[in-house]
Formats: sequence, C-alpha cells, structure tokens
Amino acid sequence: MTHRIADREPRIADCDWVLVTIVALFCLLGVIHSVVVPIFEAPDEIWHFSFVQVLATQRHLPVQSIESKDPWLREAGQPPLYYLVAAPFVAPLDTSNFPDFVRFNVAHPAVTPGARSEAPNIFIHTPSEAFPYRGAVLAVHVVRLLSVLWGAGTVVGTYLAACEVVPARPGLALAAASLTAFNPHFIFISSVVNNDVCAACVCAFVLWLTIRLTRETKPFGANLVSLGVALGLGLLTKMSALALLALVVLALGLVWWRDRAIGVLLGQGFVAFGLAGLVGGWWYVRNWSLYDDPLAWGVWIMDLPPSRFGLVDIVRQLGHVATSYWSPYDGLFPSPVFWGLGLLALLVIAGWGRLVVQLARRGVGPKVSREGLLLAGTWFVLLFGGLVKYMVTTPSDEGRLLFPGIAAFSLLLVLGLATAVSKRWTGVTIRAVGAGFLALSIASPLCAIRPRYALPLVTSTAGIPQDKLLDDAVFDRVRLVGFDVAPDEAKPGETVSVTLYWKAQAEPPADLRAVVQLWTFGGRLVGQRDATPAGDVYPPDLWRAGDIVRDVYRMQMDENRPAICYVTVLVLAGERKLGQASPPAALKLTGAPVSPEEIAYPLTYILGERIELVGYDLPGSPPLSGEPLTVTLYWRALVEMDEDYVVFVHLLSENESENANEDGTPYAQGDGPPLDNDYPTSYWSPGEVLADTHIVPLEGDLPQDAHLLVGLYRLADGTRLPAYTGDGEHVADDAIKLNTNVW
Repeated sequence: MTHRIADREPRIADCDWVLVTIVALFCLLGVIHSVVVPIFEAPDEIWHFSFVQVLATQRHLPVQSIESKDPWLREAGQPPLYYLVAAPFVAPLDTSNFPDFVRFNVAHPAVTPGARSEAPNIFIHTPSEAFPYRGAVLAVHVVRLLSVLWGAGTVVGTYLAACEVVPARPGLALAAASLTAFNPHFIFISSVVNNDVCAACVCAFVLWLTIRLTRETKPFGANLVSLGVALGLGLLTKMSALALLALVVLALGLVWWRDRAIGVLLGQGFVAFGLAGLVGGWWYVRNWSLYDDPLAWGVWIMDLPPSRFGLVDIVRQLGHVATSYWSPYDGLFPSPVFWGLGLLALLVIAGWGRLVVQLARRGVGPKVSREGLLLAGTWFVLLFGGLVKYMVTTPSDEGRLLFPGIAAFSLLLVLGLATAVSKRWTGVTIRAVGAGFLALSIASPLCAIRPRYALPLVTSTAGIPQDKLLDDAVFDRVRLVGFDVAPDEAKPGETVSVTLYWKAQAEPPADLRAVVQLWTFGGRLVGQRDATPAGDVYPPDLWRAGDIVRDVYRMQMDENRPAICYVTVLVLAGERKLGQASPPAALKLTGAPVSPEEIAYPLTYILGERIELVGYDLPGSPPLSGEPLTVTLYWRALVEMDEDYVVFVHLLSENESENANEDGTPYAQGDGPPLDNDYPTSYWSPGEVLADTHIVPLEGDLPQDAHLLVGLYRLADGTRLPAYTGDGEHVADDAIKLNTNVW
C-alpha cells in the first residue's frame, strides 16, 4: 500500500509547480554553464555570434558570394530566426572590439592542420573575457542568456507534447520534461550562442500542436492558426526543420482518416501551410533570388571538406552520435556513465518491444494517444534520417543535431522505460533516472568542463614534487623552478610527458621559447619539442609576476632499445639564447623484450654472480675486407647492481703471428659500456635480457680460426668480473671464448 501512495501520479495542480521547479533548475544550470564555458569554446559559437553581430551593426542580412565565403560569416547561410531575435539585444552594446580581441590557439589541430597540441581550447583566453564583462564579451553573454530561455521553452514544449500523448499520466510528462532539462549536452548547447536550441524549442511546440490537432474536434480553431505560425517559424530555425512539413502532412492525414472529410483536409492544409509560407517562406524566396537555390545549399557547404562516408562508415559513426547526444565533449565523462546510458537504452528498447506488442494486440487504452505516439516517433525518425543524409554530405556525426527532436526522444524514452518495469516500480525507476541525470548535469560544469579549461597555474612550489625542484635555473625574467617526467618507465610506443614549472619573476619575454630534449646516457637524442611555454593555453605574454606555470611536453618513444634518459631545456627569447638547464636522469626506456628465438648461439656463463651471458649472435655472412665485425651479446641481470661495468670484446686468432700486435694488444677489439652506455649496469633490473651490440673494427680480412674473448670489468681499476661456466667451472682469465668460425 505504501508504494502505491508513493508512486501515484501527481495531481494536475501539482504538475505546474513541479514543472516550474524543473524549468528553474534548468535555467540555473544553464546560467552556470554560460559562465563556466569559455566564450567560443562551443561548436561554431564564434561564427554564430559573428552572424548576430553583423545583423546588429549592419541591420540587414548579409549576402554571400557564390565564389568565396566570408570566413566570419560561415553560419550566415543558416535560417535567420535565432540571429534576428538576438540582434536587437546586441545592437545597443559596443561590439567594436570584435573580432580583434579573438585569439586563436594556433597549436590546435582544428586551427592549424598537422599541429600537435592536445589542449582542448581552440582559443587563447585573455583577461579581457573576465567579469565584469565588457564590449563583445558582454554581448556574447547576453546572447547566451537568450539561449537559456530558448532551452527553457524546449522543456515546456516537451511537457506539453507529452501531456497530449499521455493525458492521464502527467507524471510521465514531467519525467519527459526532466530528461530534456537535465540532458548535460542540451544544457550546454542552451548556454552558448548556437541556433540548435532555437530549433529545438520551435520544433517542440510544432510537435505539441500537431498532436493537439489530431485530438481536437474543432477543425478550424486557434490551434490550427498557431500550428501554421509555429511551422513558419520552424522553417526559419534550421534546414533540418524542413522535415516539419512532412510531420504536419502526417497530422493532417490522421485527421482526415478519422473524419474522412476531404474539404476539412484541404482547408486545414491551406491555413497551416499558407500561414507557414507567409511567416517563413520569404527566406527561401530570397535564397532562390540570390543563389538560384531556395536552400542556398551550395553556399552553405562551400567551406566544408567533402565527405567520404560510406554505409560502413556511417554505421561506425553512430556510436559517436549516441554518446555525443548526452556529452558536449568527447571524453568529458568517465566510461561508467556511458555504460549506465547503454543499460538504460537496453531497458528502453525492451520496454518499446513490449509496448509495440500491446499496441498490436489490444491497444493501450485511453491512457496513451496512438496518434501522438506515431507523430512523435515519426518526427524523431525523420530527423535521424536527415542526420544520416547530412553525414553522407559533410563530415559531421554530432548528436546535438538531433536536438530539434529532443522533445519526441525524451517522451519515447520515458514511455519505453515506464513500460519496461512493472507498475509497482515505475515511479521509483523514473525518479532514479531523473535524479541521475540531474546529478550528472550539476557535476558537468563544475567537475568536468571547468577543469578542462583551467589555466595551468600552480599555487606554490608545494604543488611540485619536492625531489624535482631546481634552484639555479634562472633565465632573464623567468625561472625554471621544477620539472617532472611521467611515467618514470616507458615501453616502446608509449608517450612520455615532460612537465616544466616556470615562475615569472616579472613580465617575461613575449617570444619566450623552450627546446625540450630527451637524451640517452650514451648521447642519443630520442625526443624533442620546440614550443612556446604553455603557449597553447597560457602563453608568456599573459603571465603575471609570481605566476607558477605548468608546461607539458609530450613525446612518443619510438626506441626499441633500453636506455636511461635525461632532459635538457634550452631557453630562448626568439633566437636569442637565455641559457640551458639539465635536470638529472629521470626516465627509463625498457625497450622491446628479447625472446629466446632471437639468440642464434645460446650459452650459459655467470659473471661475478651478477650477470649471465646467455648467448651471442653474428651477422649472416663474414665481413668483407676492411669492414668491421659486429657481435651481439645477450646478457641477463641476476641481481640489482650498484656499479657500472664495461664489456671487453677481444678478437684473437689461433695463429700466434696474427694473435696480437707488437705491444701485446689483441688483433682487434670492441670494448665499451653495454648498449653504448645508454643503459649502464647499475640501472639493470633482475631478470632483464638485453641485446648488446659491439663493433670490432678490422683493417683487413677476418683472420682464419679467429675467436672472440668477452667479459666484464670495473672501469675504476680494470678488474675483471670472475667468469664461470654453467657448471661452476672457472673460466681462464675471466674471458669467455666465443667461436666466430660459423660461416
């Protein structure tokens, strides 16, 4: 009994207050987003605002060239309702600093093709954007607030449309409104300058009015007039809204099917489409007159790259359409969020399977409008088909392009969810889902979006690993106070991040540069980045005295050999060298593992109970006269070591006359630290098998019956490590004999 009282449908009088609460929460979240999201970091926001600014200052619609498109008017081919509504609010404001204050992040791949920056910001954000807002920045925030109102209208439109479909279950209508209101991406797009939210609002009301049309008995009432006006406004929002024409045709067809009155059908069609033509038709007539194309499609796609999407590519992209319907940025939410959304989708699909069976067998009674379900489902399918067509034409797979159908989708989702669970758990389930979306929407701006665009500032040196602090790295008006390398051990193909911490002593040189290089101990350069410190987020000309700036350089390790690396930082102002810093060893490259199959001549010798020689390898053919002999030794570390040993490789011959030179040295030798000193033995890890190549130079032919003597010795005093066979027999002179007579 208790659960029935808790889950009962709210009374109609209560719904108004619940709806007001939902709308108020949406507006609050929208305002928070509008402040948190840096200006122009939303899809095409700068181009949408540019269109508004042109209308506000020039007071007429721009005419585009059919040969070349003005880059600042990329969105000027869009139907103009959103921009015409916003322009009067911008006109009284001084926007003369636009676009001069705009600063693109030239390190971003979207701005400079081939650039390597991974920073999310397409723009460099300067103090001119800070509160209190002024000039064009103020205008952007004003238009953003108007977008929030468009979004609030969409929430109301969703509720009204849902009430027509489930008139006896206002709780489901409120649930549909909440799913629209607390969709994180919809809140985001409703808080920025973008016409998607305008289209979503008008389309939601057109859907509501078409459903009402099928339920009314009065054929020529105010609803029909409102539908015609709303349809005309819809045609002025986005090209995707042209599909509303088919939706209205379907609604008129359903009315005719019910009444079978052809005169009423023609009259209603004349009123609805006539009013729509009067309200919105002028835009398409204008396009036809200017561009010989009512859609101006050629002008619209002029600056878009051609799409090569085929059917298989489209199917692959649908996953991104689904995730981006809820998330404004890729990677913004952790994977469990999308797992939860996936489970919700499966539950809804199951519910719709059950609902279809009910509709086919016995109907669902007076609680659900079949015509309303058909119209809502058809509208979303029409939009989805239009998106697929758009994806074939242009490289776009954004879920926000389905927002003109968000009212229908939220309704269908709620109905599927309500049908999937038993009546006992319907209320609890829907409240839990709504609460989850609300929590996600609250966390999104503060816990995900704000950190995404945070400046790379550290409050104090306490935020730097204490063993990574530097004391004497001062360059002009900046100081390198610390560094870090992560991870401290990397495999081939992995990315290594070198993080530098700069402190501005005063205003630094605007052309400050840092050349960050990664060297092996043997002197090989394995990674380099030359860039402006933090230039893709917070360049030096914005630094203030006392700022401690985190500056990250990422390098992919393509090395297959193990090595110990250290970092050098060359600091310049333009081409003028300010100095160089060399922090200590910081990175271990593990190299590709050695498999037993790689060892051509396996053997077993133990040296000093520390290292095992497990085999060697020689080239496939003997060296030509004067060419060096290359030998690869395979070592296995048995224990951790605190000394660095040197490898001796001596070439001798059984013929004593060829065995040594007059001073007693071997015929030839290739001594040296293992792995060319890239990986000293004091860094070896127990169990590691290492391929160590040595070059033995030859002045003539390789002597007959030649052999190699190899081993290890201490660099300090030349003492050799005692060498033993695998059976424990001591090797003479601690020099292991290797046969070279293998060809």
